[in-house]
Amino acid sequence: MLEFNKVYNVDSDEFMLELIKAGVTFDLILTDPPYNLHKDFGNDSDCLDIPDFLRENRSRIEKCAQLLKPNGSLLWFGIHNYIGYLQTIMYEAGLYYRRMNIWHYDNGFTRSKRMPAHTFEPFLWFSKSDRKWTYNADDVRVPYKSAERLKNPVYYKGKNGERKVWTPNPNGALRGDIWDFPTLAGSLYKKERTDHPTQKPESLITELIKAYCPKDKDGLYCGTIFDPFHGSGTLGICCEKLNRDGHRIQWIGSEIESKWCRVANKRLEALG
Repeated sequence: MLEFNKVYNVDSDEFMLELIKAGVTFDLILTDPPYNLHKDFGNDSDCLDIPDFLRENRSRIEKCAQLLKPNGSLLWFGIHNYIGYLQTIMYEAGLYYRRMNIWHYDNGFTRSKRMPAHTFEPFLWFSKSDRKWTYNADDVRVPYKSAERLKNPVYYKGKNGERKVWTPNPNGALRGDIWDFPTLAGSLYKKERTDHPTQKPESLITELIKAYCPKDKDGLYCGTIFDPFHGSGTLGICCEKLNRDGHRIQWIGSEIESKWCRVANKRLEALG
């Protein structure tokens, strides 16, 4: 019997088929699959030729589309090398394009001097519906860049041509599609960092959950979230930390490598 708030040590391709057959669906699928950059995850999943890479990802994206609730969303991290291919596949899978977002960081490490330093990774947002989806804009507002513009009234025209006054939101400006969060490089993040080669920061993943997870009438996050490539377990950690604040997120992570499942479970145990 399927349990939520748990890490499954399984092949995600087979696991997703089982979930589909069982009629399980999710409000949000948030995942960071292999980019095909020859990283060592303990298997050959990141070392495919392009036709195989695209074939595998087409199958996975099609499964994800079936696993989304009617108003659900898919957030899929990628790399600029292949993100255009994946975007096309999502269109062909019957999903609806909402935005290509950018995770931007300034503390990455670039070995090559033959190209610009690498300071971003894109992630796609597609929805199951063309009409309804979840985006909690007020939950992820950011500080205004300048306080100067807030000192004097800002006027604009309403939809009927009337003159209106814009007033700043006390919680900050609406977030754009560039998400600035540092990588886990350096001693500052050594407590959070594991040996996983592509671990995402909790700060970023938590903010994405807050933006895209449904809420109940009391303003608590209450959606179902799935990560088919759970890795070292950051999604589960972020969900559980929010749940400890009173939210009611149900999540599932699947990961083929037992090493990373052990890491994920150890991180969960450390939460107490």
